[in-house]
Amino acid sequence: MRNVKRLLILLAIIGITLLTIAAVAQTISGDVKLSNGVILTIVGVAVLGWVIASFSKHRISFTRIYLVFLFSLLFVLIASAYLDVNSPADIKDSIVRSFTTERGKFRSTVDLVVQRTELKFVDITETTQGNLQETVKEPKETTTYVRVGQAILIGADGHYITLHNNPNAVNPSWAQLETFLWNDDTDSLRYDFASFVCADFAERLYNSAEKTGMRAAYVVIQLGPSSYFPVSGGHALNAFETTDRGLVFIDCTSSNQGVNADKVVTVEVGKDYVPRSIFPEPGWSDVWGDMGKVLEIETIQW
Repeated sequence: MRNVKRLLILLAIIGITLLTIAAVAQTISGDVKLSNGVILTIVGVAVLGWVIASFSKHRISFTRIYLVFLFSLLFVLIASAYLDVNSPADIKDSIVRSFTTERGKFRSTVDLVVQRTELKFVDITETTQGNLQETVKEPKETTTYVRVGQAILIGADGHYITLHNNPNAVNPSWAQLETFLWNDDTDSLRYDFASFVCADFAERLYNSAEKTGMRAAYVVIQLGPSSYFPVSGGHALNAFETTDRGLVFIDCTSSNQGVNADKVVTVEVGKDYVPRSIFPEPGWSDVWGDMGKVLEIETIQW
């Protein structure tokens, strides 16, 4: 009888293990939402650990056997239904898809999770007002800060986001903008919560464009909750008034995972923020995923 109990528990372990692997594989391949896949994986690992601990016991009580089968059955039923796993072949297919790079949703989704961090601001008070003198440098370069209401945007390390405006800069054509973005290395920098976030990426791209004589804008928006980010959050990007395509919004934020991260995106209140790669990597989709609805365009500062 004891051997029968252990055999049944062993079958439960195998079932939970396979479905947990399927959850990980489908998360990587993009078949399930990142947040749901992570939750399912964590639950699977927790149940698996508890079942293995039960299997290792010298004597297994009837109550423990009952609970093991109850929780194992619940997990297997819920996981298989959600992951649409009906046979071992479905699990194999999930694993195979996770090793392909056809869509690249996992990498792009992880990059987007990294980008969704709260922007930092410093309120303008009478004490700080005197220290925020905007200057004019030779030859007539204007240095300004990014202002949203009565606050000034700061970078990850606490410095004021500073824009060096070139009065001689002109609006580029789309082809000129593409050439600039291809040669610019802002998107190759590593995202770091402590030192370099989306506000810093947008600052660097703005200043690089203005330095080359290309008129640019700094944009701050508010995004609503998304499938992987449960609260609203701020985001920074850039805009260019092209001579042949009109106003285009560019997002070059990257987590530096070896992919060109210059993206074009539609920014319109009420519409989803879905970046698309300007220079798609071979074998990868150009769609980076939905970062949430645009709730507000807080500033477009030229």
